Amino acid sequence: MTSDLTATFNELVKDVLWPAFKKLGYKKSGNNFRYFDADGWGKIVQFQKASYNSATELSFAVNVGLYLLDYDYYLCGETSGRTFGEPACVVRKRIGTLTGTSGSQWFELTDKADNNLVVSNLKDEFTHYIHPYLAAVKSKADIYAILLAGHLADFPSIQIQTLFQAGYQVGALQLFSTEFAQSSSNKHYRATLRSLAAELGLPAALWAEEES
Repeated sequence: MTSDLTATFNELVKDVLWPAFKKLGYKKSGNNFRYFDADGWGKIVQFQKASYNSATELSFAVNVGLYLLDYDYYLCGETSGRTFGEPACVVRKRIGTLTGTSGSQWFELTDKADNNLVVSNLKDEFTHYIHPYLAAVKSKADIYAILLAGHLADFPSIQIQTLFQAGYQVGALQLFSTEFAQSSSNKHYRATLRSLAAELGLPAALWAEEES
């Protein structure tokens, strides 16, 4: 590994980690490894650099996302499709949530430390956690199964709409009931849920409660 931190980071991403993903059909764009299926779903690995990096310290996080074209559409009113980014994913995880260490885990390259150790540890975490996690997702149905198993997206109301329109009405109703029950102190969110319920034609008993 080179001593220049930016070059070290680029070498880690491009030369060390990328080849295995390339063999699996992923496309590389900047610091993203992206897989997109024409059926409207995808997987992504994003290397997120910290905003405070310097010539002597470079920190970065590794984010993993599962993408649904429909969720992206209901969230943004349009879709990015093959160029989707990690923030548009319905399932978003930091590498620390997969390894069980820390959800906000950051990796640090410095001009004084042994950066080869960081690279070695990260290679191991990709081998034992990220690759198996992504390999288990082989279809759009696999992503829906994760949602139905209890994963909560960043925007639950959009998750409800996505599930309902995809034919998973029971799961959508269960999530709606939970979110509505927990929204009593958030009038804006409750109004959003009521509007969504009316749009989807959900049973009035679930949401048509007295206004206070």
